[in-house]
Amino acid sequence: MSETLTDLRIRKLPPDPTKRVEIWDARVPAFGIRVSPNGNKSFVLLYRHRGRPRRMTIGRYPVVSLSEARNRAIEALGQVARGADPREQKARKDNGTRFDDTVDMFVRTYCRQHNRESTRRETERLLKARFVSRWAARDIREVSKSDVLKIIDEALKDGVPSAANHALATIRLFFNWCSDRGLVDVNPCDRLKAPAKKIARDRVLDDLELGKVWSAAASIGYPFGTITQLLVLTAQRRNEVTSMRWADLDLEAAAWSIPAALTKNGVTHVVPLVPEVLQILKSVPRVDNHLLFPARSSEGRAFSAFSKSKERLTSLSTVTEFTLHDLRRTVATRMASLGIAPHVIERLLNHVTGTLGGVAGVYNRFKYREEVRAALVLWAAHVRQVVGPGICADSTIPTSSAVDGDAQTVVSTTLSVGPPDARQTP
Repeated sequence: MSETLTDLRIRKLPPDPTKRVEIWDARVPAFGIRVSPNGNKSFVLLYRHRGRPRRMTIGRYPVVSLSEARNRAIEALGQVARGADPREQKARKDNGTRFDDTVDMFVRTYCRQHNRESTRRETERLLKARFVSRWAARDIREVSKSDVLKIIDEALKDGVPSAANHALATIRLFFNWCSDRGLVDVNPCDRLKAPAKKIARDRVLDDLELGKVWSAAASIGYPFGTITQLLVLTAQRRNEVTSMRWADLDLEAAAWSIPAALTKNGVTHVVPLVPEVLQILKSVPRVDNHLLFPARSSEGRAFSAFSKSKERLTSLSTVTEFTLHDLRRTVATRMASLGIAPHVIERLLNHVTGTLGGVAGVYNRFKYREEVRAALVLWAAHVRQVVGPGICADSTIPTSSAVDGDAQTVVSTTLSVGPPDARQTP
């Protein structure tokens, strides 16, 4: 039976206890209302896809209105005309396989359970910046290998091969997770190789370069210039410095406690603060109640504008082909040349390998904090020599007596000792 359906007509349709009743709309072909024996009313659409008859339930009345159901039916018939199966499209939408929604679920479930907070934030940032910005409303099952390669190739054209490698590694992890959960039948990242060769970096800045970088950082000032100076003086990781919180600093005890959630090895790390670092920290403006270096646009997030800031640092210093992480390697290497023992350097870097790895790391829990403090005192004195008196006034490094007296005694007696002695007690 076919008639022009109205809300009044649908409301008054009585159920037949013996069978299902279907009434077809005269305005939209193959669209109608179905009344079950128990009185439930649902909108349905009949169509053919690839020669085979299909039936799709659009929604239950009155949750879905007649006008909305008609519009959905017309949209579905348009999909049929374009060769698509609207029932499959509806199932995908109902299953929440939009790319942006699935990324949110991936970050919310997998990343929060398996990654440190800093890693979770970076994974989310990279996925949204590189991929969600391009594929937000797409069905994840429609993403092809060529789609992935197009974005990876664009990263290569930007002249940062490591960024392309990181992008591929991140999207591969995401689609591996989707595959494990049965959200995709074909993983578009299968058999894709890293676009750029991984090169182990060994860049160590010499004293002249270090002085230029310091001077440029002083010119840039807060926040990025200050971050750079702290990287030079503390040898800690970039994300640890930029995520520094006021609550983690004890300026009276001259100590900075880095929470386990921020460290690479998941172990809380205490960094002694030498006078030069304390002076820098005391000059930091308190623009946020929690973070020393908050992002300008995102409340509660740490500074992240590294790309343009690093370009400016490189331009002002004229020191090329170095990364901020190279500063950490530079400090470790130059400390070794100053006679500081390897296990002291590793403790400063919060490494759990090398002389503090394996059995030695299990049984030797001694923190070497006084040796680490003495090492940082000696390193700060070296930086002060590198910076030179002409730059000293602008660099926030004062002429300090921190290396005099008892500190000098600690330096001369503890820094050049051999491998850690397991007999030392915590």
